[in-house]
Amino acid sequence: MITAIIDIDLDKLLDTESISRETIAYIREQVYSSKENRERLDKKIEELKLGINKERDSAKSKDLTLLFGICKWITGKIEEASNTLKEVKSRKIGSYYLGKCYQEFGDYSQALECFGRSKRTDIEEFDIAMDIAETKRMSGDVEGAVEIIKRFLPSHENNAELLYQWGHCLDDLGEYQEALGKYEQAIQIDPNHAKALFRIAFNYDIDGEDEKAIEYYERCTKLNPTYKNAFMNLGILYEDKGEYDDAVYCFEAVLDVEPTNARASLFVKDAKASTAMYYDEEVSKKQGRETEVLNIPISDFELSVRSKNCLEKMNIRTLKDLTRITEADLLSFKNFGETSLNEIKAILSQKGLRLGQAFESDDEAELFGNNKGKEKIMDTVETISELGLSTRCRNALWKAGIETVRDIIEKSEAELIQKDIKQNYVDEIKESLSKFGLSLKVHNNMSTETELENSSTK
Repeated sequence: MITAIIDIDLDKLLDTESISRETIAYIREQVYSSKENRERLDKKIEELKLGINKERDSAKSKDLTLLFGICKWITGKIEEASNTLKEVKSRKIGSYYLGKCYQEFGDYSQALECFGRSKRTDIEEFDIAMDIAETKRMSGDVEGAVEIIKRFLPSHENNAELLYQWGHCLDDLGEYQEALGKYEQAIQIDPNHAKALFRIAFNYDIDGEDEKAIEYYERCTKLNPTYKNAFMNLGILYEDKGEYDDAVYCFEAVLDVEPTNARASLFVKDAKASTAMYYDEEVSKKQGRETEVLNIPISDFELSVRSKNCLEKMNIRTLKDLTRITEADLLSFKNFGETSLNEIKAILSQKGLRLGQAFESDDEAELFGNNKGKEKIMDTVETISELGLSTRCRNALWKAGIETVRDIIEKSEAELIQKDIKQNYVDEIKESLSKFGLSLKVHNNMSTETELENSSTK
C-alpha cells in the first residue's frame, strides 16, 4: 500500500498539550513520503531553535526543547536528539524518545530505564512493553524478552508487532523456521510491517534464496520510512544478478540521506565500474564477432571463376582484404570488369561491409560503425574492483579492512580466513588473482565460517 502524501500542518500537530507517539509516527511517515514535508519539518526545526534561544519563560522553553528533540529524532539526527531530550527526560514522551536514541546507540540499560519512565497507562503499556522486549533482546536477554511477549500473548495474539518481536527472539535462538512463520503471520495482519518484511527478506538472503529475498526487500524499500540496510542488501543482490543500474539506484538512495555512508560510497563506485565493465564486455564480444566476419575466406563464397582468379592474383584472401582495396584498384586489374565488381560488392553487402572501408578509419572496430574507443588494458591490477570478484566477496574484504590488491597478496589463505572471510570467497580470490599471475602469501591452510556482512540490522 502506498502512503497517501498529505501536506502536513506541523504547527497544529506539534502541540505539546496533545502530542502523542501516534502523532509522531504519522509525522515521520509523511516527512519521509514527501520532499515538501521534509522541507517543512526542517523549517520548523529552525523556528524551534530560534524560539528556544528567545524564550524567557522556563516552562515554554521546555516545551520548545521537547519538540525540537523529537523533530531531530524524526530526521535521524540521533546524537542531537539525545542531547536535547536529556533536558526534558522528566516528561514521559521525552523519556520515551530519549530511550529510542539510547537504543540506537546500543546503550540498552539507559534505554530500558527511559522506557520504564515513559509508561503511563495499561493501554499504552503494550506498545512500550514491545520496545522493552526489543531492547532486552538486543542486549542479549532473549529470555527476558520472550517472558514479556508471552505475558501479552493472550490479549494480543493477533498483533503484528508482537508476532514480529516473538519471531526475532526465535531467530536469535536459532529457531529459524519458527521465526519465519511468525514474521509471515505478522505481515498477513499488517502487510506493511517494515521490520517483519526486512527479517523475511534477510532470512531468505542468508539461505541463498535470492529471488525471494529481492521480492521482500523490494516491498520493504517501498515503505516510508524504511531501512537503509534494505536498500544496501537489495543493491548487493541486484549487483550479483548483473542488474547494475538497479544496484546503483539502491546505493545512491542510501547516500541521498546519509552522504558519508562509507559502505554505500564503496558499493556505488563498484556498481558503476561493473556497469562500465559490462558494456565493455558486450563491446568486446561484438568486436570478436566482427573480427570473425572480417576473417572469412573469399573461398567460402560462390564467385565466378574469373573473379576468384583475379582476387587470388591480387593476393586478396579474406573479406578484410577487400575492405582494404578500392573499386578503382579492382577495376584497374586486368580482366576484372563491372560484372566481377558487382559480385564482390554483393558479398560484402551481405556482411555489412564495403570496398575501401578500412581506409575510412584507423580502428578495425569502426568498420562496423562502432565509434567507442577501446580502453587500454593495464599490465598490472591495483584495485579490488579490477579483480572481477563477486559483490559479496568484495563486501567481505571491505569488512576485513582489505582495500587494495596489495593488501590481499600480503595475506595468506589462513590469514584471510582468520579475518572472517569464507572459504568459498578465498577460493574465488585465489582464482581471480591467478588470472593476473598473482597469488596469496604461502601459509598453512585452515577453514572457518562466518555470517554474511550484510546481516547488520536493528
